[in-house]
Amino acid sequence: MASDGTDELRTGLAVRAADGRRLGTLVGLEAGSLVVERGFFWPQRLIISRSDVGTVSEGEVLLLAGAAPRETSSGQEGGTPTWTEPAVRPEAPVASVRPRAEEGEVRVPLAREEVHSRIHTRDVGAVRVRKVVRTELRQLTVEVRREELVVERIPVQPGASADSARGSVPFEETEQVFPLWREDVEVVKRPVVYEEVHLKKAVERRTWTEQVPLRREEARVEEEGETRPVAGDMNSGREQA
Repeated sequence: MASDGTDELRTGLAVRAADGRRLGTLVGLEAGSLVVERGFFWPQRLIISRSDVGTVSEGEVLLLAGAAPRETSSGQEGGTPTWTEPAVRPEAPVASVRPRAEEGEVRVPLAREEVHSRIHTRDVGAVRVRKVVRTELRQLTVEVRREELVVERIPVQPGASADSARGSVPFEETEQVFPLWREDVEVVKRPVVYEEVHLKKAVERRTWTEQVPLRREEARVEEEGETRPVAGDMNSGREQA
């Protein structure tokens, strides 16, 4: 339902002249004036008197015939607005780029972040190898020999003459020595190599995975008024993230 007052004015409404031409979007209200912004890359602001407002209906502000909007060069005129939409602080851009115009066309550079990996080598520890001496008891079994004197008494034939005994003189004291021997065991120890421990370093390969958030700028084209795109819609042809 249309109204002829300004009590329904709010930011975001489209502002049109009396002939239906779109002038821009209402972005704020000053004392007795409307602040209208138009343009995409280099927005311009217009100051319109509240007395030039005709009707407010269906999200649009229709001005009266003969309304004279005033254009501001800096986008703001002297004085503090009564109320405006809170400014949304955009996220810091990936790169500092500015639109530039060449031969009637506007070029907007879009930046994106790319990820690369750097490999650094650092010490993670050390392996120390040393020899220790362990003592264990082992039983050694060796067969040894020794001599012993065996005495045998053999009876002779009764009545045999003492002179017949070989190498014996009757009634003469004699002494004979019989040497006896034995084998002793001498324990001899000598070092021998029973095993070798080979030490070498091997490189283990594994895959390291991590999700890295990357930022990318995209261009969104917003149409105002009765504009028609000549080429394809940039929003529909945008690369899917």
